Amino acid sequence: MNIRNKEEIDIPIRLAIVLPCFNENESIEVAASELSRLITEMTDEGILKKNSFILFVDDGSTDKTWSTIVRLHRDNHAIKGLKLSRNFGHQAALLAGLTAVTNECDVAVSLDADLQQDPSAIKEFLCEYRKGSDIVLGVRNDRETDGWLKKQTASGFYMLMKTMGVNIVPDHADYRLLSKRALDALSLFPEPNNFLRATCLLLGYHVSTVPFDVKERKFGQTKYTTKKMIKLALHGITSFSIVPLRIVTVIGFLIFVCSMFMLLYALWQVLFFGDTVPGWASTIIPIYFIGGIQLICLGVVSEYIGQIYTTVKNRPRWICEDKLD
Repeated sequence: MNIRNKEEIDIPIRLAIVLPCFNENESIEVAASELSRLITEMTDEGILKKNSFILFVDDGSTDKTWSTIVRLHRDNHAIKGLKLSRNFGHQAALLAGLTAVTNECDVAVSLDADLQQDPSAIKEFLCEYRKGSDIVLGVRNDRETDGWLKKQTASGFYMLMKTMGVNIVPDHADYRLLSKRALDALSLFPEPNNFLRATCLLLGYHVSTVPFDVKERKFGQTKYTTKKMIKLALHGITSFSIVPLRIVTVIGFLIFVCSMFMLLYALWQVLFFGDTVPGWASTIIPIYFIGGIQLICLGVVSEYIGQIYTTVKNRPRWICEDKLD
């Protein structure tokens, strides 16, 4: 654990708050107002430096999100913006924002632009940072604001991750604090499909958690659909676990063992009874069963091949179209 000395504890911190957003025109104005007030409050208390700032990352929005960010920047230069050329996805947008602020802050805090994640917890994040944590994870207290389907899919997501051996903290999304050296270490991970919830735990620095409440969404609808959650789960599993490949190996071995028993049974019938008549069911059922298993196994292997294919092409993870400093 990196224990900070008294001088480091007393010195104000330059904070960067990074908010990826996609079609959040209705939310970002409220977010900018509330977070600016929070930064001003902590600056007056001597916690933050006056040059702390907010960075909105527009992930290829099709509404007026970027024009709103530009207007907010004109009114307050502590509000900055990064516009991606198209929709690269939440994880890419978040990583683009963190990369952009790495050399401009002491710590960075990421959260969603809809501010369902209670921003008042940032003060507790900074307390944990001063105690020596380089990574502080926000963990939600409950899921009372989620519908039944969202609760079940979220529960299934974390259970699946744990089963597959992926090290993540349950009920932690992407509300976290990263110190300057954690941001520097994160830049060493170049893979295109980065799963930050697990990647941050690979950095090796001291991690602590802070509980927070989730508010009701004020504007619009969530952009994190079930389809996107499934895609995120696939990226997480194939990037951090080879358990599915081992399952394929075990399935193949079990089918081989079953086929050997079927062969011995057929030989037993022929050698000792001699009245065996080949049947339609005994032929068709094994064919469909083994064929289905083979297709499932090919699907699992193809997910890993797809990851390799995406990685070796070495295409840019995002492209920046415009930036407001």
